[in-house]
Amino acid sequence: MAEEHREFIDSIVENFIGGICAFEVDAKTLNISPVYLNGGLYRMMGGRKDMVDRLFSNIRMSVIPDDTAVFTQGIKDILADDGTASFEFRIVNTDGSLMWLRINGNLYSRSGDKNVISTIITDCTEQKTIEEELKRQSDYMHLLMDTDITFDFNCRTDVCVFRYAQTDSIARDEVIQGYLEKIPTSGIHDEDIKLYARMFTSAMYHCHRDSIEFRSNGFNTDSDEYRWYKANVVSIMGKEGYVSHVIGHIIDIHEDKLKEIELQLRADHDGLTGLMNKKATETLIMNLLPKYKDSDRIGALIIFDVDNFKRINDTFGHSTGDHVLAAIGEIIRNNFKGMDVTGRIGGDEFMVFANNIGSAENAELLADRIEDQVVHAFDGEAVEGMVSMSIGIAMFPASGLDFQTLYKHADEALYYVKNHGKAGWCLYSAS
Repeated sequence: MAEEHREFIDSIVENFIGGICAFEVDAKTLNISPVYLNGGLYRMMGGRKDMVDRLFSNIRMSVIPDDTAVFTQGIKDILADDGTASFEFRIVNTDGSLMWLRINGNLYSRSGDKNVISTIITDCTEQKTIEEELKRQSDYMHLLMDTDITFDFNCRTDVCVFRYAQTDSIARDEVIQGYLEKIPTSGIHDEDIKLYARMFTSAMYHCHRDSIEFRSNGFNTDSDEYRWYKANVVSIMGKEGYVSHVIGHIIDIHEDKLKEIELQLRADHDGLTGLMNKKATETLIMNLLPKYKDSDRIGALIIFDVDNFKRINDTFGHSTGDHVLAAIGEIIRNNFKGMDVTGRIGGDEFMVFANNIGSAENAELLADRIEDQVVHAFDGEAVEGMVSMSIGIAMFPASGLDFQTLYKHADEALYYVKNHGKAGWCLYSAS
């Protein structure tokens, strides 16, 4: 071999990030002593040369007790000279940390009890950590479901590997290059994309566990239906000291989530009218108003109060009173759609936040229309001519920027109507 070629090969061996090593092994005692350790082994171990030399001069003492049998059998397999033997084990590194090593070795020479073996030693700590975490999650998830989805996102390469467990016990893998950029087109519901992406990016930069619920139609190839899923993620710290992988499980929770939503809707809604109850109504309006502050949208908070409702109850009974309230609830529900918030906030009191109504004139026309519909809703019934409403209106932002201020002003406008003949509406103004 030409001298320049030998120097080139020697350079490759020395700079290979991993161990290219030779050891002398006593066939009787299995004592191991290093004959040659390349420079790449020292860089892989991350310690001083003298400390790494000391570790490998008596490597069996550094192997943790649980893996001693595996290590011993691996050395015996190499000495048997039946081809390349490969095995994995854990050692206590020079800095005191636990480290997984993989040895691929062959018998190089034999002379009596003295044997020389050649090996390639690689650090597989990261891979084993991922495998152990996925198995731990898988064991737990299989208690909850028959099939599951696991994923392994490589932070260095931006590649995510999804593994779909199949009913026939055959796994199907999907490899997605440039995963972070493809999240917006991955089938995640528009309302959940930011939450889903934030989960990944947060796990990339901060080592922790997280869990979110989201909707997607990307995991069900047979339908475009959005289903509810739960993602459990965990960050895996690489040897370099930063997160190298984000791994976890995605579970189909659709049926349980629908039941949960149904129970929540029942809890948030008034059973008689189908409108939201007071607490849910106020919470939704308070959550909606901050979104208005940086826009040019105009909204209206409207309070409706049924006039003389006690007299209707006392005269015709509670069943008739309930019929009146249910009919008014239906009228309100039919006149407000989409992002409008509608609720029953008291026995005979209703509240609406009309989203993006455009102008005070539109709010007045709407109040007029609802008043007219309520007055004529009971024509031909026993309560004909007795049902009307007093309505107070406060405009956002002209009459207030927060719920408390808008409610106070709409209530003042309502009582102005009550004190001036009822059966009408009033738009709040400072005068």
